[in-house]
Order: sequence, then C-alpha cells, then structure tokens
Amino acid sequence: LRDNFRLQPGDLVATAGQVLELDCVPPSGHPEPRVTWKKDGVTLDLAGGRYVVTKGKLKVAPARRSDSGLYVCVAANAAGERQSRGAHVSVLGRREAAPRDLLAMRPHLDNVTMLPTAAVQLRWQMLPPVPALVSFMVLYRSLLPTSTSWVQHDAGKLLSTIIPQLRRGHQYEFKVRPYSGGTQGLDSNSRHLWIPEEVPSAAPQRVTVGRAEAGNGTVVVSWEPPPPEAHNGIIQGYKVWG
Repeated sequence: LRDNFRLQPGDLVATAGQVLELDCVPPSGHPEPRVTWKKDGVTLDLAGGRYVVTKGKLKVAPARRSDSGLYVCVAANAAGERQSRGAHVSVLGRREAAPRDLLAMRPHLDNVTMLPTAAVQLRWQMLPPVPALVSFMVLYRSLLPTSTSWVQHDAGKLLSTIIPQLRRGHQYEFKVRPYSGGTQGLDSNSRHLWIPEEVPSAAPQRVTVGRAEAGNGTVVVSWEPPPPEAHNGIIQGYKVWG
C-alpha cells in the first residue's frame, strides 16, 4: 500500500428512503487490497443486505436517519492497512417543503482562492436573497493530470466554505448547488483553479547501493518515492550522481 487512496469518499447529504452511495478507490497494492467500511469507528456488517460494497463503493439502501455519521474506507492486504479521510453523511428524516422558486434560482460562484496550505476558499452569492430552508453543496473534481469523480462538500447555509488539503500539481473544477430537503436546484457557473507545485518536502526512501551481479564495475542504485503526503506535486523523475 505505497500510494494514497486514488479516490477518497466525499461528504454527502441524503434523504431518508433514498440510496446512499459513497465512492472509494483504494491504493494500489500487491496483493490487491480488500475494502471494508467503518461508520463512527465500527466496521459495517454486510450480512444484513442493506450495506453493499462493490469495487470499493459503499451503497446503503434505503437510507435511514440513523445512517448519519462519519464513514471511513479501509483498505487492507497482507502488507498492512490504510484508512481514507472521514466522510460526513447527513440523512434527513423527512422532505422539507422546498421553496417554490428553488428551481428558478442559480448561485453565482464569485471567486475561488487558494490558501497557503493548498486548501481552497470559495465564495458565492444568490439573488434574490436565500430562503431560510436552502443550503448549499459544493462539488469539485480533479481535471488534470487525472480526471476524478465529483466530490461533495456540504457548506450548510453559508455563502462561503473552505475545501481542505487538495493535491498540488492538480487542476480542479468547482461549482455550487443549492438544495432543500430532497430537492436540488441548478448548478452555479464553474471555476477552475490549478494548485501550484512545490519542492518535495521529503527525500526518496530506502536508498540502496550495490554492485551488479556481472561484476563489471556497474553499480545499482534503487530507492522508493518520498511519502505521498510529501510529493507536493507530480514527481517527474529523479537525478542520481556520485
């Protein structure tokens, strides 16, 4: 399990009775890791049939209010175990009466600003003024160097939020969607932001030097990449000198 999760689960708001889905693509490993899920620190029991895990994705049907909580994707093989970020899931007990004009409203995403920690702050507005029952969901995904599924981040009733710990060297797309109960409104305009790279903050690991078996004076140097959290971008190559 050398790499980080290829796709982390995102925060989610669902309505009771719906199908609740959380995505997870575990790190690559040999053998291929097995995926399980924990809710509030307790491993989910798949025997009841309400929880189904397929290729890492968790499906819960039908969703209940008691399904609200913190979900973690766990990848494990003979070499070890790694856990994903925690995804906050909220399940409403009933459909709130959506404002009659929710579908006529569209948020405007004003700006997307990178913070020093590779987090991103988003601000948006909505005209006419926001009805009391309306909340907002921020959706974001990586476009480059790899394309990922949309991740959801619940901003509540605020008109701004911070998305923490995005990956350096990646270009992201952001948009905002209003919702009220089980009804979702129109998506805002999209904005793109590239997270600048920085020099790796750790050296390659497990560097070894040895002679080649041929005995012709050739020296073999091997190493492993720095820890994933220290890459600070896309590592393009290595230079070796002596």
